[in-house]
Amino acid sequence: MNGSDTQRKAHADWRSALKLLLAFQQHKTPGTLETVAFGQTSVDVYQPPSTPTATVIFIPGLSIRGREDPRIRRLGWALSAGGLRVLIPDVPSIRALTISTRQPDEVANLIRSLAQDRSLVTTRRVALMSVSFSSIFVLRAALDSVLTDRITAVGLIGGYYDIERVADFLITSEHADPYGRLVIGRSYFAEFEPEHTNAVAALKAAVETVATNNNEPIRLDVLFDVNDPLEQSLHQLMTAPESRQAFLEKILDVFDSAWAGYRMPPEFPQDTPPVFLLHGSHDPVIPTAESRHLARRLARQGLAHHLCISDLLEHGNTAISLRRSVDVYRLVAGFAWFLGRAQTDGEKKGAPGRPFLIER
Repeated sequence: MNGSDTQRKAHADWRSALKLLLAFQQHKTPGTLETVAFGQTSVDVYQPPSTPTATVIFIPGLSIRGREDPRIRRLGWALSAGGLRVLIPDVPSIRALTISTRQPDEVANLIRSLAQDRSLVTTRRVALMSVSFSSIFVLRAALDSVLTDRITAVGLIGGYYDIERVADFLITSEHADPYGRLVIGRSYFAEFEPEHTNAVAALKAAVETVATNNNEPIRLDVLFDVNDPLEQSLHQLMTAPESRQAFLEKILDVFDSAWAGYRMPPEFPQDTPPVFLLHGSHDPVIPTAESRHLARRLARQGLAHHLCISDLLEHGNTAISLRRSVDVYRLVAGFAWFLGRAQTDGEKKGAPGRPFLIER
C-alpha cells in the first residue's frame, strides 16, 4: 500500500486477525459474555481474555433474533478473540424487522449513548461495525461530531452505497432475495398506509416466517394464500413486474423524503475514519457493486479504506466459510487491516494516499 507517513504508522494486525478467523471457524468462545440492561434495550458485552485496547460497537442487521442470533454471537466471539471488547446491542426497531422514518435517529442516539458510557466502553478507542442495511447507521455515527475524535475505524459487511439502486434491485430484479422486498413492503404499509391493517398483518407474518426460517428458500406462493383476495393482491404486488415497478416508484419517493436518513452523506469529511468494506461476491440482497461504488467514492476523496470481495461470504449475516486458502488469506488481510486501525491512533482519519483494495 502506498500512503502517507501518517498512514504507515497504522500496521496490519495479522496475529489478531488470524485469531479472529480461527475462533470463527472453530466456534471458539474466548473471554466472557455478559448481557446487561441499557435503557430500554439490552447489550451483549464480550470481554476478551486479555486487556483490550479498543472497543467495537456492532449493530446487527434485520435479524429476528437480534444480538442473540447464533451468527451474530459467533462473530462477537471472533472479534473478542481478535482482542476487542465487543458491544452488540439490540435495536428494537431493527429486531422488529422494519425500517422507518425514526429508525436512523434511534440508532444514532443508541450508538452515541453507548460510546459515551464509560462502564461499557472501557477503552479510549472505539470502532464501529455493522451488516447490511445497518451499515448506513454506523457510517453516519462515525461522522458524528460528538464521537469523531474517538472513532478509529469502521467495518461494513455487505453494506450499501446507493439506496435507490438497492431498492430497485430488491423490488424489480428476479435475482434478488425476496426477503428485502418483503421488509420494504411491510415497512412502507405500516408507516404510510396503516389503514390497510390486514395487509400490514399479512406482510408482517410473511417477513417473520422468512426471518425465522432463514436457511430455506423463499416461495412467495407459499407465504401468501392466493385463494384469499387480500393475500392474492399482495402476492401480485411482490411478483408481477408492472406492480413491482409501480411500487418501486412509491418507495423511491419516500427515500427522497421521510426515509432520507437511509441515504449516504453527500460528502465525507476529511476526518472520516478508515473504512473496511467486506462483501460477498454473490450477495442476493445487497449487490456486491454497492461496496465497490462506496470504495470508489472514498478513493476519490483520498480517504483510507480497504475493500475485500470474497467468494466465502454470504449476505451480511456473517456466514463465512473458510475452505479455500487464497480467499482465506484475503479475509485475514482485510481483518488485519481493520484491527490494526481499530486498535491504534496511527492512521488518523483523512490521511491522504492510495487506498488499499483487495478482491477475488
